[in-house]
Amino acid sequence: MQRSMPGVTILILTWNSCRFLHACIETILKQDYQNYSVFVLDNGSTDSTVELVRKSFPSVHVVENQANIGFSAGNNVGLRKAKTPFVVLVNPDVQVASDWLRQLIEPMVADPQIGVAGCKIYEPDGKILQHAGGYITFPQALPGHYGLGEFDLGQYDEMSDVGYVMGAAIAIRQGVLNSVGLFDEGFFLYYEDVDYCERVRRYGYRVVYVPQSKLVHEESSTTIKGSAFYYGQVHASRWRYMLKYYTVEELLSSTVPTERAWLASQGHQQRLGLQYAYAFTLQRLPFLWTQRIAHHNSSNARAFDNISAAILSLRHDLWIS
Repeated sequence: MQRSMPGVTILILTWNSCRFLHACIETILKQDYQNYSVFVLDNGSTDSTVELVRKSFPSVHVVENQANIGFSAGNNVGLRKAKTPFVVLVNPDVQVASDWLRQLIEPMVADPQIGVAGCKIYEPDGKILQHAGGYITFPQALPGHYGLGEFDLGQYDEMSDVGYVMGAAIAIRQGVLNSVGLFDEGFFLYYEDVDYCERVRRYGYRVVYVPQSKLVHEESSTTIKGSAFYYGQVHASRWRYMLKYYTVEELLSSTVPTERAWLASQGHQQRLGLQYAYAFTLQRLPFLWTQRIAHHNSSNARAFDNISAAILSLRHDLWIS
């Protein structure tokens, strides 16, 4: 079986990831899958990430991007280079099981309609679930993970189609890259995986959670979860996603009123992040609107003005008690 398994390119995107990377690469290089190569794509790290890889793991290829160009753009550098039938994107703060790659790729080999596959992901203790597939809630496009915070008792041991799979480790078929394209580089941090899986499903491929493929993940290792910066990046990307896919009617009649009511329950750091996200979205709205035209085949100046006014009103309402 191993001799017939197709080639896989593993891409590890890094930015000042030295404290996690050694353990990550060690586990990746111990796979029982034989036909794979590993690339580290470094986004301009200022720590010793690149030196660590070159000194400790000479079989791992290093590609140095000259700046922190984000998740999408950084991974796209590697995706353009990869020519194998499958490519797997991996965060540097994960540690994978020895059969992780084989378990992830085998279902994709068996079913050519699986375009993207993701893993069962644990908290660092290896017992509590962090991800057993993802979903997006309407009308605010807030993300959720099946199994989040639950002890793994086998309740998510069935392979299933899901809305998206977490980008901490995501396998993509080369044919999908050829037809759907690369990651949207407008997503700097967060929602890149959500957006890509949405595009893949709209193209007719399956997005599948594979529970037999397992890893542990030190979530938000490069950002401080719960900080204003973290919330700002999350919500800026969330609004980009909604402006890309939701109709104007959905945004005005459902998203905005729901968001306005939701603001009352948010804490100070969340509000600071939202303040940045709304301002950033307003600044980028003319460009985002051109993407809407491409997706929705329509252009309406009044709708643009209404959306702009609605986001501005949300920003105003942030600090009203």
